[in-house]
Amino acid sequence: MALYAVDKPLHLTSHDAVEEARRRLGTRRVGHTGTLDPLATGLLLLVSDESTKLVPFLSGEDKEYLAWVSFGATTPTLDAEGPVSEEAPVRFDRKDLEAALPRFLEMREQVPPLYSAIKVGGKRAYEAAREGKPLELGPRPVRYLEVELLAFDPFPTPHPIAPSARGWRLAEKGGRKVALPRPLGPYPTAVIRLLVGPGTYVRAFARDLGEMLKTKAFLSGLVRTRIGKIGLERAVPLSELAPDKAIPELDALPFPVVELSHTEARRVLEGIPLPIPALGYVTLVDSRRRLLAIAEGDGFKLKIKRVFVKEA
Repeated sequence: MALYAVDKPLHLTSHDAVEEARRRLGTRRVGHTGTLDPLATGLLLLVSDESTKLVPFLSGEDKEYLAWVSFGATTPTLDAEGPVSEEAPVRFDRKDLEAALPRFLEMREQVPPLYSAIKVGGKRAYEAAREGKPLELGPRPVRYLEVELLAFDPFPTPHPIAPSARGWRLAEKGGRKVALPRPLGPYPTAVIRLLVGPGTYVRAFARDLGEMLKTKAFLSGLVRTRIGKIGLERAVPLSELAPDKAIPELDALPFPVVELSHTEARRVLEGIPLPIPALGYVTLVDSRRRLLAIAEGDGFKLKIKRVFVKEA
C-alpha cells in the first residue's frame, strides 16, 4: 500500500498531478483524496494501488488553507484566472475586516461558485458557466472552524510561510516560498488562515467576505497546508515523487487504532464482525502494526467496512 503527500505546483490540475504520479510510481492505479484548483498550490494527498481503497475514509477530513483575498474587483471564476468582470470601491479598514471574519464561524450553508465541479442534471456547473448558461446552485452545508487574519497588504504579496503549533502562518524569517498567480491589479489583499470542513469552496469564502464588506472580492492565491493529520511540511515536490517517498497509512487515518491478535485478524479477513465495544470507525492492525481493515462499531461489535490485506 502507498500514500504520498505532494506539493502541487501552480497551474497544474489535480488530474495533471495524478498523471505525473502514475509515470513516476510506475502504476496506473493512482488517485487523490481531494482536488486543488490549477491556481492553487500546496498539499495534495495521492494514493496508489491498494491504498486507493483509503479515499472514502480520507476525503472527508478537515482542511487548512492560507488564502489571499483581493478586494475591489471580482472575476467570473472568483479567482485570479480573470478577467476582472466588475470593480467596486474599498471603504473598509483592517478593523472592519477582522470584525467580519467571525461571522463565518456561524455559517452553516453557502452557495458554491458557478465555476465548480458540482453536477446538476448530469451537467457540471463549470461546463454550463463556460457555455454562458450558468446553473442555479443552491446552498450547500459548510463548516468554518477557524478564520484568522494574518496580513492586510496594499497589493497581493507572496509572503513566505511556515508551520507552527497554531497551524501554518506567515514566516518572520526564512520559510517556504509561495507562488501566487499573476496579479490582476494592485488590489488590497488579505492573507487569511482557514480551517474548514469538507465541501467548502474558498472562492465562495472570498466572494462572501467581499459582500460582507460591501465591495467585490476574489481569491488571488491559495495554499492548502493541511488535510486531516497530514501537513504540508511532510509533502515532497511532485518532481521528486518516488516509491520510497510513501508515508504510513496510519499517519493519515483519523480513527482510533485497535491491535488484533492473530485469531482476530483471521476473522477480520473473513469479514466476520468482532465483539469489541467501540463506536464509529476504527483502524484495525495486526501485531506488526500492519493495516488490516477499517471497521465501524455500534457499541457492541465491529462490522468490517473495508479489508486491505488478503492474509493474516
